[in-house]
Amino acid sequence: MAQFTIKDVDRMRYRPTKAAEEFLGDLRSALGLNDKATAARLAIARSATEPLANLEAAFSALAGAEKGMPIEGVHLFGEHGDMWATLIASTVEVPIDDAPQLRALIEFHWHRGADLLQADFLAAKRNTVDFIVQLSGRLPKSDVASPHVRARTVSKVVGELVSIQLTVESEPWGLNAAGGNGLMVISGRPGSGKSQLALDLLAQASAHGARFLFFDLKGELEDSLDNPQQRENRDKFLKKTNARYFRLIDSQLPINPLVPGGTGAERAQIASEMAHLVRCFASQLGANQERTIREAYEDLPAPDIQGMVEGLRNRGEEGVALSVFDKIASFNVFADSATAIPIEQWLSVSTVIDFKGLRNDSETKALVVALILNSIMRQLNRQLQVTGGVQPLQMILFVDEAHLLLPKEGKAGLLGSLARQGRSWGFPVWLASQDADAFVTKGQNATDFAQLADCGIHLSPASLSDSQQRQILGQVVHKKVGAGEGVLKLKSATTVGTIRQYWRDGGRKVTPATAASSGPIVFSTVA
Repeated sequence: MAQFTIKDVDRMRYRPTKAAEEFLGDLRSALGLNDKATAARLAIARSATEPLANLEAAFSALAGAEKGMPIEGVHLFGEHGDMWATLIASTVEVPIDDAPQLRALIEFHWHRGADLLQADFLAAKRNTVDFIVQLSGRLPKSDVASPHVRARTVSKVVGELVSIQLTVESEPWGLNAAGGNGLMVISGRPGSGKSQLALDLLAQASAHGARFLFFDLKGELEDSLDNPQQRENRDKFLKKTNARYFRLIDSQLPINPLVPGGTGAERAQIASEMAHLVRCFASQLGANQERTIREAYEDLPAPDIQGMVEGLRNRGEEGVALSVFDKIASFNVFADSATAIPIEQWLSVSTVIDFKGLRNDSETKALVVALILNSIMRQLNRQLQVTGGVQPLQMILFVDEAHLLLPKEGKAGLLGSLARQGRSWGFPVWLASQDADAFVTKGQNATDFAQLADCGIHLSPASLSDSQQRQILGQVVHKKVGAGEGVLKLKSATTVGTIRQYWRDGGRKVTPATAASSGPIVFSTVA
């Protein structure tokens, strides 16, 4: 900061974005903070703990944003303007040459920090004590202060057997026992209890220390003021699992799913893969537009969604290819390459993504899920060695309403690849759908997920023909399946039992004397 002094810092006027100003005003009231400046400093400090890759991109991130009321530096930082200026300037690796640059950087951190605090506050279920405890956990643990918190990797693995109780009567399932794939499929018509079963199973896994990424495509965990019982269950679930909650379009995911390549050849390969993936999940996208996507992607040294929009426009693209990326950009789903946090850091805790804000836009929902899963496969595909008959577990990837993705699966082969390989990386896949026959896909990458799965729970077997029951359930179920019951297929055994429900069973941890640590568990079969 050679070309300006602390007086410049004190005398400059800094303006937050309107969005940051509004949220921080609410947060100030909730926490009982003395003034606007205190809330602003909290936001700036929160942002300063996260990496910042590119100064110019950070400045452009606020271009066109509506601004709030300005505040003078002496009031924003008090007597410690020199300390704050040094801290903020150190968040980038290039020198800050003039006062306007510093002001732009401060305003960027003010805005990004407010977004991060909002996500933290929602993750704490708006409980101020939990929120403060969560923030305190972000303080540097070393004696030497650092401008950044080093990005955490998804290295926290569960090395013990995770036992999941599937029905009230059944023996537990050893989710990560060696020799299986950890794949589970759940089917059930609306009102059958499928969603409450899903929450219960996730809560059980969480009780063993396992994390999850839950793609909530229908908004089962939305904060609904009109449904007190649902809201009570939601708050209980999020608190029990300590999961963060993001609602699209209200919240931005702080990650960038577009992966750069280290070399020209690698970038070309990734660009081709990404263009193909988008074509699989975007209807009416032709070969020429796929090529245009590939070229635009390959030209970006740090690809992100907005960069793709600009790259496609520069190529004169005005059709489906542009509209696909432009829609995701306009919905503000993902962070840009300069401000995004590493995906391994984002996956360090359990996360729920609520897609209900996208309403009936199934194509965008499916593509967003596919982009995230592809990014995980691309960046976190590290083999974890089996130890003591247990496959180490990092995070369960659970896609609800999977029938929105499965029709496109035959082209992409994304979920099939994850189902077969994800387990060895510590990422078992769980899929839920209204229709059990949706798990049998067609096309070049056809997969019978019901047959592939270690475990299947089907709550509406009467909707299947006899031939479908043989294929999906392993046999025709002659026993009447009543309300609150389901058919469990675990390994080669098929039984009928009372399904677990989160509202009733609460995801209580199961500690059986013997879990499925080796081979299939044998139950009495359905008559």
